[in-house]
Amino acid sequence: MKMQITKEKETTVTPAAEGSQSRLQQIKAALQERYRKMQAERTANQQRDRRLNAVLTWLFPVFIVCLAELNQFVQISEFLEFCINRTSVLIFDFLMAYLMYCFLLLLTNRVWVAAWLQGLTYMLLSVVELFKFNTNGNHLKLVDISLAPNIKNLSSFAYIQINLPLVIYVLLLIVVLGVMFWQNPAFTAHGRRRVLPAMGCLAMYAGIVCVPGISETVYGFFDVDTTASENAFSINEKYDNNSLLAFIVETTSEKIGAALQEPEGYDQQMVEAVLKGGKEGSGSVKPNVIVVMSEAFADFRALEGLKLDTDAYDAFDAVAQQGTQLTVAVPTFASYTVRTEFELLFGLPVRSLMDTITPQAKLDVDTPSSFVSYYKDMGYDTAYVHPFTRTFYNRDTIYSTFGFDTMIFDDNMTVPAETFGNGYITDAAVFSQVAQLISQSDAPMFIHTTTMQNHQPYDWKENNSELTLYLEGIRETGKALQQLTAALNACGEPTVLVFVGDHFPSMRGEDNLYDAIGIDSANCSVLYNQSAFIWSNYELNTACLPDEVFSVFYLNSLVLEMTGAPVDDFHAAVLAQLQEDPIYTSVFMEENDRNAVLDLLTYDRVAGEDYSGTRSQSGK
Repeated sequence: MKMQITKEKETTVTPAAEGSQSRLQQIKAALQERYRKMQAERTANQQRDRRLNAVLTWLFPVFIVCLAELNQFVQISEFLEFCINRTSVLIFDFLMAYLMYCFLLLLTNRVWVAAWLQGLTYMLLSVVELFKFNTNGNHLKLVDISLAPNIKNLSSFAYIQINLPLVIYVLLLIVVLGVMFWQNPAFTAHGRRRVLPAMGCLAMYAGIVCVPGISETVYGFFDVDTTASENAFSINEKYDNNSLLAFIVETTSEKIGAALQEPEGYDQQMVEAVLKGGKEGSGSVKPNVIVVMSEAFADFRALEGLKLDTDAYDAFDAVAQQGTQLTVAVPTFASYTVRTEFELLFGLPVRSLMDTITPQAKLDVDTPSSFVSYYKDMGYDTAYVHPFTRTFYNRDTIYSTFGFDTMIFDDNMTVPAETFGNGYITDAAVFSQVAQLISQSDAPMFIHTTTMQNHQPYDWKENNSELTLYLEGIRETGKALQQLTAALNACGEPTVLVFVGDHFPSMRGEDNLYDAIGIDSANCSVLYNQSAFIWSNYELNTACLPDEVFSVFYLNSLVLEMTGAPVDDFHAAVLAQLQEDPIYTSVFMEENDRNAVLDLLTYDRVAGEDYSGTRSQSGK
């Protein structure tokens, strides 16, 4: 009986299944027929329109170069002026485009595929450059691709405006790529006729970009600007001379040529030779040490051309005057926060890492020696507080190796995470989190916090300038500092508060504030100086602090001396260089001015064997 029921069910299901399968087969057959007809028409176009196809095939690199470059200019007349004044650079762009195009053509054996790959790549670079410059006034470099995994976070900073010219250029590219697909220009090469020329194109392209001797010769021949750029403004001037494509290629060559190199003769003995001068601690207390790196906090009153009259800094001044006020040199402007963060956490200069944009990514040791591990070895609890996405700059993975006991991001704050007008968590909330950490710890604490409140964009109110809205944030930061210092006084524990901004803020690329007051590569060093202070609720020995400006990487080593903490041979060696090079920050220095000791110690701790860390720890 059961067998009969089963057979009946099978009999009733089969017609439906067969009907469904039949419809799928019909759809598949119809699609195959349409595809066959389309391919037949494309083949006919290929054979019939050979002159048109030849034009499409061999002029496409010229078209995409002009389109990508044109997208960077406000007016077509400006692009034409560039073509006339910098003709040799434009020819260089064509050369590089043809080398890439021919390589793709030989690799794929399909004209339309090569055109699509090159066209979409060039247009993507052009659009990203447009948005990046309009957001923060900095131009796109190929090394910025390392930040691609953070595209979601980066887009939250960006001023993205889709204007009519951009729409027209994108549509024009789509039309041309569509025509190339439909016309299906013929290209036939087999075996060695493809492989050897393809490798030749690739080798020439790579040689121009990667081999310094070839690069210098080719760039010189085409008058590509290769001026060494130590600051954001000289980089922008180089961009004006080269425009998008030559700029990306040349700055890539510059970065390859400036790759971090192992010091000649590097070994343990060489490192130990400079490690000397350490001393035991002299302090009777172990204070809490709080380092606040305030996102985009800067004192615009220092810009003479601005003539700023504001009370936005009053609360900040009131707190700073209770401690020791300083001016420090930072290694970055408008972006790349992790440069300043690295110098504070490691006490080492980014200049010694060839001014890489992501110094923490250069770390080649599992547990790098840092101020975090140093305080931890002294019996401190350690914490990192950053009220933003934990994966940005890969902080959650990389910073967890520094020795932090606690890491707090925007998703695990234990206090109310109130937001500011721009959508970022307020400084008041961050400082409340810091105060809570101290109150809950029985041991002294070392806390590093990188805030977010004053990050761009500055556009959350209509009919207000960027500067006006920026200063609203500065005013709130000052008030939050007053609340924090009041809480630290009330807690009764000896505490040191170090406050410094990471860089001057980003402003929009077109007609921004810095352009308006005449800042350029010759006078921009003021934008790399940051107001800072060291506050404490007990008396500190400030005799070690320099009277002049010094680089921010010295700051936390100086705090060790001020608080009477042990200063090991490594930090003593770094502080000894304060007398030789108080400022070791690229924007203030000639390219060839090097400090061999700082370069050696930085290489050792970041990319070497960490001999200085091993010796320092074993000597405690």
